[in-house]
Amino acid sequence: MHAVSALSNGSIEMYIRLLWLFVLLITFLMLLLCYLYLSMKKTREREYMSFKFSSLAIEGLEIERRRVSRELHDVVLPLVRDTEVSNLLRSICADLMPPDFTRLSLRDSLAQLCVKFSQRTGIDCLFSIEDDLDFAFLSVRNQLHLYRVVQESLTNIGKHSKTSRASLVARRLSRGVSNPAAENILICVSDEGTGIKNADKSDEGLGMKSIRQRAAIIGAKLDFISESGNGLMVRLVIPFTRNDAADQETLYE
Repeated sequence: MHAVSALSNGSIEMYIRLLWLFVLLITFLMLLLCYLYLSMKKTREREYMSFKFSSLAIEGLEIERRRVSRELHDVVLPLVRDTEVSNLLRSICADLMPPDFTRLSLRDSLAQLCVKFSQRTGIDCLFSIEDDLDFAFLSVRNQLHLYRVVQESLTNIGKHSKTSRASLVARRLSRGVSNPAAENILICVSDEGTGIKNADKSDEGLGMKSIRQRAAIIGAKLDFISESGNGLMVRLVIPFTRNDAADQETLYE
C-alpha cells in the first residue's frame, strides 16, 4: 500500500515538473514572439521614417529646382547678351522646371526629353514608347518622380558613359493575364558605354542615390544592370496602382 502511494506521489511530482517545464517553455516562446514583433515593428518604423525623410528631401529638392530656375530666368537671363550663353541658360531653366503634365503627357514629355538630350550631347538617343501607353494611374507627383529618374539616367549617360548611343524603352509588362490592372510598366534607360565596375551602393554618386529614392517613392522595382565595358541599364518595373486623387496638387506653384 505504501509502495502504491509512493508511486502515485512520484507520478504527481513528475507531472508537476513537466507542467512547470511546459509553462516555462510557453513563457519563453511568448517572450520570444513579443521580442520579434517589437523588433519588426521598430524596423518598419525606421523604414517608414527613412522613406518619409527621402520623400521630404526630394520634395525640397524640387522646390529648390523651381526657385533656381525662376531666378536664372527672371534675374540672370535678362543680363546676358551672348546668344550661346543665353541659349544654355534657357536649356538649364527648362531642365530644372518640372514638365507641365496638364499640357503634355508623361509619354510625350519622355520622348521630348530624349530629343533634347540628343541635341545637347550629340549622343543618339533612340526611344521606343508604346503609342497607347497610359501613365494616368500615377499621380502627378509620381509622374514627376518617374520623369526625373529618366532625366537623371540620361544625365549620367552624358557625363560618364563615353558612348555614342543611348536608348529609352517604355512598354507594358504583362503578367500573363488579360486584366489590364494586372499589367506593370517597364522602363529601361540604357547605353553602350563603359558601364560600371561595381554596383555597390556605398560607391554610388548622388545621381544614382536620387534614382533609388525616387523609385522607392513610386513603389517601383529598380535594377542597375551592368558589366564593365558593356554599358549600363537602369531598369524599373512600375506596378499598376489606383491613382491617389489626394496627390493631384499642382507642381507649379
